[in-house]
Amino acid sequence: FDEDYLDPDSDINKMGRALALGGELDDFTASLKDTFTTPGSQWQYVSIDTHVIGMVVRGATGRSVTDLLSEKIITPMGLEHAPYYVTDGAGVAFVLGGLNLTTRDYARMGQMFLQNGRYNGQQIVPADWIAASTAPSAPTAEGQIGYGYQWWIPQGATEGEFMARGVYGQYIYINRADGVVIATNAADRKFREAGVSDQNIAIFRQISAALGGT
Repeated sequence: FDEDYLDPDSDINKMGRALALGGELDDFTASLKDTFTTPGSQWQYVSIDTHVIGMVVRGATGRSVTDLLSEKIITPMGLEHAPYYVTDGAGVAFVLGGLNLTTRDYARMGQMFLQNGRYNGQQIVPADWIAASTAPSAPTAEGQIGYGYQWWIPQGATEGEFMARGVYGQYIYINRADGVVIATNAADRKFREAGVSDQNIAIFRQISAALGGT
């Protein structure tokens, strides 16, 4: 799955065209047959894998991801504004992206993870899942950014430092030692250029240190 957003012939842009014509993301996902290596032998992030997780969740529960997210996360947290979901031709919400929240509500999600899954006085996500999901468990290349269960772990991360990272430079950065959460929405077409991500992380760390005093 070629995820070069700036290449019109990449798989991610073929997916976009299929959906623009009313296609279903499940069908597009199931049509992908090629592999670049033996399964389990190499790690590579691709968004379509996250959609597969969504397919599994829907199949296991018999419920939509939006209903589950509303019941388990959105309603207990009490966000300021209702989320807006991008959906395919069948009305099925994306899981690989397309969850639109205000920046303040993205920050609330980060705050909940900062607090080990607690928010509004209740345990919304189990603390052991928070710990497992934010640990660098994926076999990424040495010296490269780490990855857990849908969370990124920067190079040289301190204990409790992790982030969500989206296309075009969107982030939820969490630094538990400093007690800091930084959420950014962005539209940076140069987000994949060399050094841009490292620069963003360096800025987050400087802000975090200034606020947290470390």
